[in-house]
Order: sequence, then C-alpha cells, then structure tokens
Amino acid sequence: MENILKDKINNLEKLIENTGKIAVAFSGGVGSTFLLFMSKKVLGNKNVIAITGNSFAIPEKELSFCKERAKELEIKHIVVRTSEFLEESYIKNDRMRCYFCKISLFKTITAYIPKTYGAAVGTNTDDALRVNDRPDMLAEKEFDILSPLKEAYFCKSDIRQASKFFGIDIWNKPQITCLATRIPFGNIITHDKIKMIAASEEILAENGFKEAKVRHYGKLAKIELPKIQAALLVNSGSIDSLIKDIKDTGFKYVAIDLEGYTI
Repeated sequence: MENILKDKINNLEKLIENTGKIAVAFSGGVGSTFLLFMSKKVLGNKNVIAITGNSFAIPEKELSFCKERAKELEIKHIVVRTSEFLEESYIKNDRMRCYFCKISLFKTITAYIPKTYGAAVGTNTDDALRVNDRPDMLAEKEFDILSPLKEAYFCKSDIRQASKFFGIDIWNKPQITCLATRIPFGNIITHDKIKMIAASEEILAENGFKEAKVRHYGKLAKIELPKIQAALLVNSGSIDSLIKDIKDTGFKYVAIDLEGYTI
C-alpha cells in the first residue's frame, strides 16, 4: 500500500475516533460499507450503529445485503421506512430530486439516532467535485451529516484499494444508484415504474447481466450495460426470451444501448 493511502487511513481513523460514537447511513455501497468497517475497527461494535433507509426505490437485494453485513459485523442495525414517495417535490422528478430524497432520508434516520452519536455518510472527494450535479450534498450540510471519507481525502479509487487491503469482499462492487435514477428528469416517479424497472433488472441479473440498468421511457425500456456486455447481450442465445420477459413487466418495446456506459 502506498504511503499516501496509509496517511489517509490514519487520518480517517482519527476522525472516526473523535466522534466517540457513530451512526453510519448504510446503503450497502462500497463507500458506506468501508466506513462501517473502519468505524467498527476504531470504535468497536458497541459504539457503532448502521442505519439503512428502506426506500421503495432501492433494490431489495441491497437491503438484504445491508442486513447480512451488519449481522456479520455484529453491529446494531436499524432499518427505517423512508417517505420520499409522499413528497410532491420528489415525485415530480426535477433536477433537485436527489436533494429532496436525501432531505426525506435524513429527517427519518436522525429521528432514530441517539443524540450522542454522530450521523455519517460515505461521501468521498469525487462526489464533492460533482457538487453541481449532486444536489443531495446540500442536504448533508443542512443536517450536519459527517463525511469522514471526504474529510480524509478519500476518492473512489482510494476506497476500493483500501477495502481490498482490509479484505472487504465487495471492494470491486459496481456503483449503486437508486432505481429512480432510471426515470428521466421531468417524468413523474411512480411505484409502477419502479416495479417495472426493478423486475426488468432482476431478469437481466438472473441471466448474468448484473450491471444492467433499465431506463424507463414510457412504453420503451432501454437497457444500458458496459460496452462489452452490451455486445454479449445482443448475441446471447436467450435474447428473445429476455426481451419477452422484460415486456411482460409492462413495457411494449425493448432497446439495447450499443454504446454502453462506463461503471
């Protein structure tokens, strides 16, 4: 491990130690998983809480992962149902959607966190550089949410490298985004749309395409994958049955983005 990363880990441990007690907003992503691991390492499991927002827009498998990982770490885990779907400001799905989502999340989780605990998220320096298209970070400031990884100057690659060093098995897990991100801005968010997206992505995952994202364009489902996987999907012997299964979720048309995307 490079000395620079060692210094960042040392700084992170000091920041965590200074909290005394910490409650990690645990989404199951690489960042929050690493922060939870390091929090237990520094403070012990009795001074750490994992708290997960159970949102309709989060895949069920991610909630299951959070429950299993907290149990493995022997850390108290609180799961709370979020209420962003009750907020018109969220449902209308403009470019501030993530801000309103995080406001709803932080209102909910801070009500369950003891006052002696500092609430923390796994935000990193790469996120901070994208503040113009990451309105959710404004919500972090409003609720005085701690960002130890960002304060210790961890970027995404640092988190993955450090996670690998400590033997955290999801160090190379693809970035998680909520299912609402599959609905273009300006199109309202509904439970039915989220169900269609979740079911379609599960179909693809069960057939080996675990990094697939399904964009909801009304009657059209657009499948996005890393470029090499997009080619594999097109040439898959099961492509016809996959398209049929995705149409059965409620879509009339299915398209595959051949340009792919970068994880």
